[in-house]
Amino acid sequence: MLACAVVAALPAYAQDVATPGGRADTATNGAASESAGGASPKLLDRITVEGVATPATSLDSPNSTGSRLGLSARETPAMVEVLSQDQIQARGLRGSVEALNAAPGVLAGQLPSSPGMTSMRGFSGGAIALLVDGVRQTAAPLITRDFDSWSFERIEVLKGPASVLYGEGALAGAINLVPKRPNFDGSAFSALAGWGSFGSQRYALDANLPVGDDLALRAVVSRRSGDGYVDGTASDATSATVAARWKPSDTLDIDIALDHFEDDYDTAYWGTPLIPAAIARDPSGLVRTGNGLVLDKAIADRNYNVGNGVQDGRSDWLRTRVAWQLGDDLRFSNEFSYYDAHRRWLNSETYTYNRRSGLLDRGTTRIEHDHQFWNERATLFSDATVGGRRNRASVGVEFTDGDFAVMRRFGTTTAVDPFAPARGQVSFDDSAINFPGAGNRVDFDSNTRVASLFLEDALNLTPRWLLLAGLRYDRIELERSIRDFNTGSVSRFERRYEPLSWRLGTVFDLTPKTQLFAQYSEAVAPVGSLPLLSLANSRFELTHGRAVDVGIKSSFWQDRVDLSLGGYWIEQDDIVTRDPANANVSIQGGRQSSRGIELSASAALTRALQVDASVAVLDARFDELREAGGVNRAGNVPPNVPERVANLFASYRFEGVPITLGGGARHVGAFYTNNANSIRVAAHTVWDASVAYRLPFGEIALFGRNLTDAFYADWSGGATDQIVIGAPRSVELTFKVNL
Repeated sequence: MLACAVVAALPAYAQDVATPGGRADTATNGAASESAGGASPKLLDRITVEGVATPATSLDSPNSTGSRLGLSARETPAMVEVLSQDQIQARGLRGSVEALNAAPGVLAGQLPSSPGMTSMRGFSGGAIALLVDGVRQTAAPLITRDFDSWSFERIEVLKGPASVLYGEGALAGAINLVPKRPNFDGSAFSALAGWGSFGSQRYALDANLPVGDDLALRAVVSRRSGDGYVDGTASDATSATVAARWKPSDTLDIDIALDHFEDDYDTAYWGTPLIPAAIARDPSGLVRTGNGLVLDKAIADRNYNVGNGVQDGRSDWLRTRVAWQLGDDLRFSNEFSYYDAHRRWLNSETYTYNRRSGLLDRGTTRIEHDHQFWNERATLFSDATVGGRRNRASVGVEFTDGDFAVMRRFGTTTAVDPFAPARGQVSFDDSAINFPGAGNRVDFDSNTRVASLFLEDALNLTPRWLLLAGLRYDRIELERSIRDFNTGSVSRFERRYEPLSWRLGTVFDLTPKTQLFAQYSEAVAPVGSLPLLSLANSRFELTHGRAVDVGIKSSFWQDRVDLSLGGYWIEQDDIVTRDPANANVSIQGGRQSSRGIELSASAALTRALQVDASVAVLDARFDELREAGGVNRAGNVPPNVPERVANLFASYRFEGVPITLGGGARHVGAFYTNNANSIRVAAHTVWDASVAYRLPFGEIALFGRNLTDAFYADWSGGATDQIVIGAPRSVELTFKVNL
């Protein structure tokens, strides 16, 4: 799947930080340079405080996720979090999973079926859109991977419904991986090498080369490998991107990038099964169940996957962007991308304790993906004066065509002893003997075509009052065929959806550096991933979501502190539930909701001391949900949704000595693994620290992770009674060169 440093097409003012009319300039005179009101005061004017560091992430930096109008985080009526490459490197965040876990209010898991699955604001998986440089990737849970963080300039997280910007499936927010891009600032080269616990190794290169005044080239390459902290779970991942940027004139900017990504997890770790407390040799209190099952520390490093297991993926991505300045107030942007990927899972993924035999019953799975799609988006941007007030607007069309072919096979293999598993090898040959029974040997083919029209406008009603509105219409056409080779049955169906998403928000300047914001938005999401929609679910319409966001953003103490405080409410209607009058019939009529408060702050307390902190508190519930047998789940918490997440990171840079100390903690509250809330995973806190020695040409750093060797879980695995154990204490030494 993609990748890592693909260059796509953001509006030039979001990438170069150009002026509203597109003229190259600095951020202080750029598109986001004015206050919410438009003329003055200028919210993005930088104030330099001599002898005092400024926060690493500024509310005044333009972001490409919360809007297509080049608005800053301060001008966006929603919570937008940004992790810069400098922050990522300082904290030693190696992959996108670790980076997202450092983002306020986000939980990301290393789930083998979808490495990088996320949970946010009470929702997870397909309710969160994945973007690469602002371009939405279809069916995010299918293509997400643990990308190397070296590839990205920054990672942006937009909280709340984002269908108005990115279409269906963005109910809880959007994550935007913004890759490094060629620039004209001069030749630059950086490299990184790292070695650590569990045989981990990491190597990365980044080279930027301007060729004359109108052409710049960039290559970004990285490779990670390791033996894993569970038996037999070696893995490696490689990404490589080559990109070019051509500016034949002051009004024309062209980008093209080709990215390759691959990973191979060998016999992947699918989680540790729960076993009866009576046989556990070192039972932990990490998991609480109602049926006497526990998580046994004695088997935490066991791998129950078959010895010839396979989990790998290969992808190539071509992206292009053309930005054309048509006039002082008008800009046109065209983005095109093509994606081609192949993924395989040949494993034993589920392990269930059998009380009769005292063994773990194991299933087998063979799934293969052949996935292609292309995306075309054309946008016209305007930054003009209407009635004496600044008005920023965009209108555009977007087309996506995706083909998705899937082989799905399910069977069983030999049971194993929980304490001494003889993993063995199995045949994954495609036969009814290996995968017997209806529904266990099926091929799917899907074609999803989407045509969209979107509008967005930011009008300065007064010099201190900004009104933001957005509207998106999608025409979605889905064609699916399902062939069951064991029964000989073939089914085909077509569906068409025409959702309308919209938002209305406002930002008001209490002072030039303090803004109140509010927003109402409506979004849509399918009852399941569209490319994998079952025949039974094809009769259902899209679910609908609505949300309210309110909050305040402020910079104070001579701009040494950036603070964002927000509250929200999200509700999703029409989720699939059972008919109260007939528990054997599924209908739309369920509902789930979430409400919460989020606080994030970045403070330069002294010239040497920088502190970043965040806390997210939420109340997520199924308001109406009945499952098989008519069991009522109303009031229960959705799975893999912690209701408390907090982060703290501090760094101290010594004067006169080239040493920087860093350290912090991440707290994740308790969560459940199923809708029944019968399995509860305890909260955990993980402490990390680092020391870095600065060199004239780079840096040597030592990172210590999970210093207290906490025994914790960060996600549920292949089944609700399998828990993915987090990594134990580890260290890593890195050497970085900048030339």
